[in-house]
Amino acid sequence: MTVAKQGLSEGAHRGGPTDPSHDADLRRGILRTTITRPIAWTLVLPFLLVVYAIPIGQIIRDRRAGEDSVLLDLFRHAPTRENLRQFEDELDKASTAREFFHPRLQEALTRFGRYGNTKATIGREGWLYYAPGLTAVGGPPFLDGGVLEARRNAAENAGDAAVWPDPRPAVLDFAHFLGRRGIRLVLFPVPDKASLQPLELHGRARDVAGAAPARNPSFARLTAELEGAGVLVFDPSPSALHAGDGPYFMRQDTHWTPAWMETVSTQLAQLLVARGVVAARPEAGHERGFTTVTKAVSRLGDVTDMLGLPEGQTLFAPDSETIHEVHDRSGAAFEPNEHGTVLLLGDSFTNVFSLEPMGWGTSAGLAAQLARALDRDVDVIARNDAGAHATRRLLFDALAGGDDRLAGKTVVIWELASRELAVGDFKPIDWSALAAAPTGAPR
Repeated sequence: MTVAKQGLSEGAHRGGPTDPSHDADLRRGILRTTITRPIAWTLVLPFLLVVYAIPIGQIIRDRRAGEDSVLLDLFRHAPTRENLRQFEDELDKASTAREFFHPRLQEALTRFGRYGNTKATIGREGWLYYAPGLTAVGGPPFLDGGVLEARRNAAENAGDAAVWPDPRPAVLDFAHFLGRRGIRLVLFPVPDKASLQPLELHGRARDVAGAAPARNPSFARLTAELEGAGVLVFDPSPSALHAGDGPYFMRQDTHWTPAWMETVSTQLAQLLVARGVVAARPEAGHERGFTTVTKAVSRLGDVTDMLGLPEGQTLFAPDSETIHEVHDRSGAAFEPNEHGTVLLLGDSFTNVFSLEPMGWGTSAGLAAQLARALDRDVDVIARNDAGAHATRRLLFDALAGGDDRLAGKTVVIWELASRELAVGDFKPIDWSALAAAPTGAPR
């Protein structure tokens, strides 16, 4: 009786058939399975076919086209991290299989599941958003110490060059350098599309009506710190969003509409005058008398391009916008002038409606509209992307090479996409290597 009870007690503590106490293999983490040979071949053959057929087919295609196969580069260079990364990039660009399947798969995912990719996010009713912008707006505070450290560590662990994620040192160093030449810095972070067009992203009208635009939690802190240090920060965002406002941004594009860009340029001109960095009127004889010419432009937006859909896709049709080209008294289209007292450093938000390859017209962008609003010449240094450091570097290189783009300037406007504050690389520049000299320029 005692033995029976003891055995029952021990058995009561045992689990089902997967209890490791039943089997020595289970206790060692070994799961034995039985697969018949036909099933094994059914699984293995398609796998081998895909693994070998695609590269062999790629080599045959390259030979017929008279091109060197990218695949052979894998055996021509040492297998370092840099070489392997370069090989992956080149293979991705040269892959015939990817070129055929990827656009068609993306079209199916977008059509039936409203799925984008790492760059493009699908909104409602044909609206598209640049994914890094969403990350910047909805992500953690970009000035948080842990966030800054995580970005530095991520670059180091990936074997990339060191990054400088904190925008404050770069902005303050630049402002100090300009101040030594009697020039005022205006930082102009252009709000992200997700901040001002949230309804078209999520469709919840109750969360939008009368609400302030969404911003990264660190934006207000950054603005306060920079303003306290003497840097003007220009934020054209409305105080609240209301039904029927805008649109502020183009439906399929990263960038603002021509209409809102023109409004912003007028607001920026008013700020420069109100803060005393630019005179309300140019000196006699320096008025430009700019006029505008209305034109219609049309194309698929740049976020549509980022989706990588096949040619002839029917999911998105070109959008049309009305721009106003800026012309001088002689009828010549606006051109930047190095002798202007205002220097605009900008990214694609400056170039759109001015840089012909972008497809949205010419002579109608931010610099042109600012020049019209101020009735004076404006100098421009602009490059698409990398607004956190690219234009500062271009200015530095020009100064170091003897081209004094700051001569006669009273203000430098540093325009960049606001997402750069959260995801950009604010590389330091040694401005002390340049000789500073007062400009004595008229305002």
